[in-house]
Amino acid sequence: MRAHTFEKVSRTIGFVAIVLPLVCVIAGVIRVIPPNDLQNSIFHFYYIPFLGDFFVGCLIFNGILLLFTFHTNGVPVPGWQNLSSRESLMMRFAGVSSIMIALFPTGGPSDSYSKSELIRVFSQLTKYPDEVGGSIAAATPAFDFQNLHWLLDLYWQKIFAGVMFAILAYFTYCVFTRVQMDASRLKADELTPQKLKRNRYYRFFGIVIALSTVGLIIGVFGLVISLGTWDHYNATFALEAFALLAFGFAWLIKGRYFTSLND
Repeated sequence: MRAHTFEKVSRTIGFVAIVLPLVCVIAGVIRVIPPNDLQNSIFHFYYIPFLGDFFVGCLIFNGILLLFTFHTNGVPVPGWQNLSSRESLMMRFAGVSSIMIALFPTGGPSDSYSKSELIRVFSQLTKYPDEVGGSIAAATPAFDFQNLHWLLDLYWQKIFAGVMFAILAYFTYCVFTRVQMDASRLKADELTPQKLKRNRYYRFFGIVIALSTVGLIIGVFGLVISLGTWDHYNATFALEAFALLAFGFAWLIKGRYFTSLND
């Protein structure tokens, strides 16, 4: 039963990771959102009405699943029985990183606000008197982060994004390729054709995530070409989308969504 739960959660994580960049691409291409163009980064959709909430919701949702679900507590779970305690901790940290990306805004297209004003917080309703003797309710932040602007303006979003993608690349390339079930073996030293095929996909997707992460580090810091040229071609968005799509399809395979790849 627990193995089936892991499969369903893996599929859910995969679908969310795939849908996020696709929705952003569609919204930018058909120009249904201000500023009527594709953003330089998926993380810039934080600032877009509706899509900002969608972006935050996807990251927090997947972060919670990664943080609380994949822990065997020493109990062998088919498909995850060779997960070490260190790797279980890494999975938790990937979940925390996903949530932190959603909470800490990136430097974006808007210079009207500081990051300490844009950070997602709980709101509380406050009533104010109106001109006719009644009252109106307005939402105000429950916490004031202005005094922490020196801390919040650091590159937290980039740090957490790098950590998350690095952990996901490791899991895709190193953990998913292990033999986790007896059904994946024909003999002691021979794998089934389906497992060999899955491993080729895992390694490919792991390399895509790793190369995309390295490319992002090189690009956003202007180490090869100018940042203006980099942004002109939406290179950050493209690499982030490649990494998320590779991550998503790898988890769909891990969740046994593609029956032709299953043992």
